[in-house]
Amino acid sequence: MSEEVEEQGVREEVEEHGVRINVAGTFHAPKKNEVMYNAEMLVNRSLVLCALAAYYESGQCTNSQVRCLDALGATGVSGLAWAKHFPKVDVAINDQSAAATERITANAAANTLNVAITAEDVSVLLLQRPFDFVFLDCYGSSVHYLDAAFRNAPKHSLLAITSTDDSALYGKAADVTLRNYGGYVVKTSYAKELAARLVLGSVVRAAAKSNKGVEVVCCVALKSFITVLVRVLRGPAAANKCVRKIRRVIHCCMCEDRAFYPETVYPIEEPYSLLSCDCRSRSAGKLSVELGPVWCDEIFDATFCQAMLTQATNLQLSHKVTSLLQTIVNEAKCSGEPGPEETVGGDKENTESAVAEDRTGGLGEEEDEEEGSHHHPYQSEEDHEGERSPKRLKTDHPALRSPAFYFNLHRHSPKGHDLGKINRVVEYLRRAHHKASRTHFDPAAIRTDCSLRDFTRLLLEFSQAQN
Repeated sequence: MSEEVEEQGVREEVEEHGVRINVAGTFHAPKKNEVMYNAEMLVNRSLVLCALAAYYESGQCTNSQVRCLDALGATGVSGLAWAKHFPKVDVAINDQSAAATERITANAAANTLNVAITAEDVSVLLLQRPFDFVFLDCYGSSVHYLDAAFRNAPKHSLLAITSTDDSALYGKAADVTLRNYGGYVVKTSYAKELAARLVLGSVVRAAAKSNKGVEVVCCVALKSFITVLVRVLRGPAAANKCVRKIRRVIHCCMCEDRAFYPETVYPIEEPYSLLSCDCRSRSAGKLSVELGPVWCDEIFDATFCQAMLTQATNLQLSHKVTSLLQTIVNEAKCSGEPGPEETVGGDKENTESAVAEDRTGGLGEEEDEEEGSHHHPYQSEEDHEGERSPKRLKTDHPALRSPAFYFNLHRHSPKGHDLGKINRVVEYLRRAHHKASRTHFDPAAIRTDCSLRDFTRLLLEFSQAQN
């Protein structure tokens, strides 16, 4: 297990994934002529190790030997762990800093591991050589390296991309968001997934420039980072298919209902009709905003996530990592059948809040709308109280295996009602023939395929049944 490292480098060595690393004089953030080591990113490095293990065992690599690159090596802790656990892979560790390459060389020698060490600019190195597995552990935005990352990416190669620019991804610096990601986001109760989909939108656009598409296999957003894992698909057909899945989101500022815009070149005359809520009919003014554009398709591959969980168990990683992966697997499957009680894993903050939520109750949010290329008006229908529902625009497309977005229970639960444990709410939604699961993005939220209107109605029915 990694140990907490003081910024002044009080501790000389730490052990992580079976590799001893000299961290004397390292810093939590990049400094000129200094080496960076952040113990808080241990979970992220563990997930990437599991991803490499799953990729290696899958046999999907088109090369005879898996060529791995730790593009921003710092101390080299990630690349050395790969070489330690998978001696047959070809590992290269890169860092442009001379101090970092010296530290990587010393750490490799101390662990008697044979790795290639380079001191190139990341983009130059990625343009020079192809790699089957690339880890971009960026301090800040990852968009600066994406074009180069996809230029030489082989078919079925895997990219692990980490971003830590919270201010841009969570809507605190709108100009930076627009400049780096070409989109707009605001603070919402589903902000973490929205941020991940914003990153994926940039990833897909970068891949398309090189006539490549991607398949998103895993997406993780915790307190200190957002990591997306994508499998590269070659060819203009794959690129065209993926770029069509980058769309804007209409977001209601009153109730936080949201929906993807359909795929169309024509203007939407009544954008509010995409939403299931009736806030527009009850209030005056402009009540919604357009967010994105963001990735609107799957963000999990249940098979690959399950393989990562299996490898985490085989590697005997910490309970924090295995519980997080178990939550992601459940989230990727998002079952519609009642099953065993779920737990929520993640960083310390998420796990502790999840325990608190299980005692007090909470609700999750979920995407209610799906994208499509054609839209037809719904006929007005009477809701469960006999009132007329507003006409709503229909989007014609296949439902996602794991519905997009989630609903936060505190945000959407009926006032004055105690919901009890979140897992019971999940089971109630499943018994009502809806997909539902907890989500690692928010321990007090539920991912489900029902609309916000149906979700709030079912929550009210559930709370009344409890009393």
